Amino acid sequence: MKKIEQIIISSLILGILSFLYISMPPTNYFLTSSEHSFSSTNQFEEVHTEYIGKVVDIKGVITSVSEEVKFTNIILDSSFLFSIETINLNKTISENDVIIIKGRFIGFDIDNLFEPYSFTDCVIQD
Repeated sequence: MKKIEQIIISSLILGILSFLYISMPPTNYFLTSSEHSFSSTNQFEEVHTEYIGKVVDIKGVITSVSEEVKFTNIILDSSFLFSIETINLNKTISENDVIIIKGRFIGFDIDNLFEPYSFTDCVIQD
C-alpha cells in the first residue's frame, strides 16, 4: 500500500510540474535586450559560436532586401540573413543603407554559401 501511495504522489508532482512547464509563456525576443552590440559583421564572425540562440545587435550595410508574403529578408554584408515580419518593419530601407539590426542568432550553416549566418525575431534599431 505504501508503494502505491508513493507512485500516486510522484505522478501528481510530475503532472503538476509538466503542466507548469507547458503553460509557461514563450519568450518574446522583441522585448529581450541584446546580449552584445557589434559594430560590424566582421566583429561578430570572430565570436559567433558564443551567441547561438542569443539576441544581439549588428551594424552592417544592406546588400539585398526581398519581400515575401509575411516576411522581409534583409541581407547584411552579403552573408548575414535577417528575417523580419513585414508588419514589424518600422522604416523604409534600401540597398547600401547602413543599419543596426537586433535579432536572435539561430546558427551558422557552412553549407549555405550565400547567407551562412541566420537571424530571426529581428527589428531594426533606430
